[in-house]
Amino acid sequence: MKKPQYFATALLLMASCSGKTDSEYTNSNDLKFTVEIDTVQVDPGDDHFIYLAKFLRYSSVSSDKKTLYNFNPSVPELEVIDLDELTFKEALKLENEGPTGINASNSYLPMMDVSDKGELFLNTISYMIKLNASRDQMSRFWFTPDSLQGDALSDVEIIYPEGFMSDNKDFYFGAYGAQDNSAKSGLAMINLNSMELKKVPLDIFERIEKYKIIFSSSGNSNMSATETVFFDSIEDKVFISTSAFNEIYLVDITDGTVEKKSFHSKLTDDAKKGNYQKTAGSRKELMDLAREKVKEVNFFKFHYDDQNEKFWRFSTTLDRMIGDSATYDIVLTIFDQNLTQLHEEKVDYSERGSLTFFKDGALYSYINLEDELGFVRIKPSYE
Repeated sequence: MKKPQYFATALLLMASCSGKTDSEYTNSNDLKFTVEIDTVQVDPGDDHFIYLAKFLRYSSVSSDKKTLYNFNPSVPELEVIDLDELTFKEALKLENEGPTGINASNSYLPMMDVSDKGELFLNTISYMIKLNASRDQMSRFWFTPDSLQGDALSDVEIIYPEGFMSDNKDFYFGAYGAQDNSAKSGLAMINLNSMELKKVPLDIFERIEKYKIIFSSSGNSNMSATETVFFDSIEDKVFISTSAFNEIYLVDITDGTVEKKSFHSKLTDDAKKGNYQKTAGSRKELMDLAREKVKEVNFFKFHYDDQNEKFWRFSTTLDRMIGDSATYDIVLTIFDQNLTQLHEEKVDYSERGSLTFFKDGALYSYINLEDELGFVRIKPSYE
């Protein structure tokens, strides 16, 4: 077995605050910290290639952050990776057919998760699969009007399959809205034990519609460039934010109440302006307009560091154009555990890739290292 490889170690950057903002969420005058940045590679063993074709979009991190599960639908199998030792441990073989077959090679699977008991959850367009830890028993959950209790789901509404699970895997969370994908209405919370649905209307989906760029082809099929909506759950709350606004919505899982927190930045706009063309005449023009769109402020996902009890969130905004090339400022904003804004500053590092999480006080972000699995790690030390 090869030992884990480490790159670019011990890059130290001093952070200091820049005074108070005009917001009720104010910068602290004494928050100072350094960060150490390195890059690590996972040892795949002598005869295994870790599945990276989907950029770890089919992956799940255990609650103790010791294990990464990576699902390969083409085999199918579930790769188990030790995040402490940074080594590949094993590949759990799955069945495509039969009573425990997941039909992964022929299905659109927008969500996967693994419980601390080893249960595998896979969501399809039609239903959710739950495979027990021994992989010899399968359950299916249908999110249809005749399968759900609680709030009514109308015949023209669906619960979208691009959702996520609660920490204890008792709840599924996903957006609900019109079947034709024309509009989402809010958050659906489903108790998998009772199959009870709680619908929580949210205006975030309607508010981001004005930023959409649409291309309609002659065949009446639409392509669009839209804003990203980020979902996460921590303990008894669902956290919902978007790339368009300097805000976050907090939904209480127990009763569905909603709290919205708005923040203020001195370094970026607090919302996109939408100063770009909204319709495209071709796919190429759609891509060109999308590149113009990202020149406006973009807010990334909130990440919680449970060791230091702080949230981190990166954002980007256009710095300047050099010919046809754009350069961007990266802004790091830090919040306390109650999402009170503590600090913001321009930095020269950010999260990478499609999987980012805090482990042992360090921010891990997936990076492809010559077709091997790696992570960029950013570890803060607060004074």
